[in-house]
Amino acid sequence: MTSMKETFHQALQNALASRDTVSIRRTLIEVLERDPSKAEVSAAHKAARRIAEDGDAVLISLLPDQAGADAYMPTARGAGMRASKYLTVDEKIIKDLPCRVELATERWDALIDEGMRLTQQRIESDPLLSAFLPGWKAESPAEKRARLTAEASVN
Repeated sequence: MTSMKETFHQALQNALASRDTVSIRRTLIEVLERDPSKAEVSAAHKAARRIAEDGDAVLISLLPDQAGADAYMPTARGAGMRASKYLTVDEKIIKDLPCRVELATERWDALIDEGMRLTQQRIESDPLLSAFLPGWKAESPAEKRARLTAEASVN
């Protein structure tokens, strides 16, 4: 008998085979054919993290209008303005929204770095964004990993 996590891992992999961006919650609802419990959502998120750790996709947090046609639209009041977790291999989404990436392997670093550079350029060239985000500096995934590793070795 397979565990929930293994079942959800396979379901997410199958969904990624047919679509570039997959809503974790929507895929879970499709598999279960009902609203999932908290334990099921947790197991699906663990499965999604494992897929991202394996480098097969990027785990990203998106608002429904950022995710496109596969966007999960929660029904609770005000929930449409909340971000949901997605797995994506869509390079345009990753490049356009690099700050929304939650987990990616080194395989995706170059694409995320390019997105960070483009974001930095947009901020610097837009006076309004520059005013709202003074001194904003993107941290590339490689730099972040190095910083976290250094901090962990000190502790």
